[in-house]
Amino acid sequence: MKKINSKNILYLFIILLPLLDMSSFIFRNYFNTSFSPSTFIRPIIPTILIILIFFKYKFKLKTIIIGSIYGIYSLVHLYVFNKLNYSISYGTITHELQYIVNYTFLILNLFIFLFVFYKEDTKNITKSVLIANGIYILSIYISIFTNTSSTTYLEGMGFKGWFESGNSLSTILVLNLFIIFTLFNKLENKKIKIIAFIEIILSGIFLIFLLGTRTGLFGFVLVVGAYIFSRIFILFRNHFVNKEKKLKKNKKILLIICSILIVFIVGLVLYKGSSLLSRRKYLNSLNNAIIDSQTGEPSHVTGDILKFKEQIEKNEIDETYMSKPMQNSITGLYNFANKHNIAGTDRRTQQLIYNAYLVKNQSNIFYLLFGNGFLNNYGELTLEMEIPAFLFNFGLIGFILYFIPFLSLFIYYIYIGIKNIKKIDAEYIFLCFGILLSFILSFLVGQIFFNSSAMIIITCMNVILLNKCINLKDEKINIIDQEKDILKEELLIK
Repeated sequence: MKKINSKNILYLFIILLPLLDMSSFIFRNYFNTSFSPSTFIRPIIPTILIILIFFKYKFKLKTIIIGSIYGIYSLVHLYVFNKLNYSISYGTITHELQYIVNYTFLILNLFIFLFVFYKEDTKNITKSVLIANGIYILSIYISIFTNTSSTTYLEGMGFKGWFESGNSLSTILVLNLFIIFTLFNKLENKKIKIIAFIEIILSGIFLIFLLGTRTGLFGFVLVVGAYIFSRIFILFRNHFVNKEKKLKKNKKILLIICSILIVFIVGLVLYKGSSLLSRRKYLNSLNNAIIDSQTGEPSHVTGDILKFKEQIEKNEIDETYMSKPMQNSITGLYNFANKHNIAGTDRRTQQLIYNAYLVKNQSNIFYLLFGNGFLNNYGELTLEMEIPAFLFNFGLIGFILYFIPFLSLFIYYIYIGIKNIKKIDAEYIFLCFGILLSFILSFLVGQIFFNSSAMIIITCMNVILLNKCINLKDEKINIIDQEKDILKEELLIK
């Protein structure tokens, strides 16, 4: 009981992430219920901590004002969603509320983590992520060996263990690796390094060979590439800028590590049994499966969108089922896809085009500010690309409230990194790559900011980087103070 404090609660929260994710999958698939322990545990921990912070520290008024801004936005957004909800809409106001709650909690978690670990040692955060990643990997391999793993795709390709989404799982594991790789530093003991190395190898095998998602394959390659780049950058920076003379020795060790990792990656990617290659072949075969009756050629949109387009041309769709701006946007999507030869299976590109047309056709400043509703569209046209969804579906205000805090922090890290280019370490550069990759994945894949577990890992990266920035600034202040003291002594002597 004496060790129960905010920091230890957050360490436990990180370690519980894989168990909460598994419980969600098990309860939904085996007990046929949307409720699980994670439904209550995920929000209850940050709620308790923010209440403690609110009553213990002296910024109650600021907390109330910021909370009110998020609350007012949420109410207005839900009002707009309800107004624009049609029979074709994919979700209800309850589902839309879930997105609002998740995005609000991600900002809450960011604040709590940054506040609790401000100027604190972050080693235990890294070790907590290592434990959590170990639980993810161990459970996945157990599920595969016991033949209880769910498949990544409905066609039966890939393995994703006892987890809901293959893409979300691959994102979490890839982001975990950005933190785990930082354990290969001089100060860490050998046991931790060995455990980290084993987890990286097992994660790599799963992400490239077994999972079958592009996020897993390219994500792992990018993590390794970013690690190698950050090490090489610091190596040459120290030699040419800081004039250190250990280049040859360090270069040999680094080349050996790089060679092993590159051979490992290339070998697995080229392996013929890759689930990803099977999936890509399957999707390519579908490209010619749907024929557009108007052109007599393979369709550049999905079968359902093609049917809607034909019904719209025949005036068979009622405006209570699908609004006129929606209908015009589907027509715009069809024409654009044909003109630019968009692949019929490329749903994310089609979603982006449709939503861009929808905002244009609605032409309403109120919707531009507060969004037109994330789940107000047909299921296939719901925007999976998360950052564009913030802008189109949650509006300019939603974009500012939910995405700009993370973007602002990232810009700050880049600014401090450039300003202190002679002092930053490989870990600093590597973690910046990690946050940049989270933005790229959010844009291209989606379900990053909405995914509670992924966002905790991104928050952990932000905590580590922000503390590094603070240390760099404090170090600079100390040097300035020392220079002032020396100057004073010299003046006194004179």
